[in-house]
Amino acid sequence: YTVGPEILGIMRSDAGIMHPLPRVDELSPELDSKPNAWYFDQARWGLNVRVALLSLILR
Repeated sequence: YTVGPEILGIMRSDAGIMHPLPRVDELSPELDSKPNAWYFDQARWGLNVRVALLSLILR
């Protein structure tokens, strides 16, 4: 399956698309500029969360 503009058209307007990345064929590059594309934020914040959790564990 591939999530593309046609799927985005039937989703709620406030729904986000999340993906652990890296993507192969399951996300259309056309979605990258849409406000529903949360996967870049997810990847960016995921690193910070993992660092914080590791810091807590190693204390």
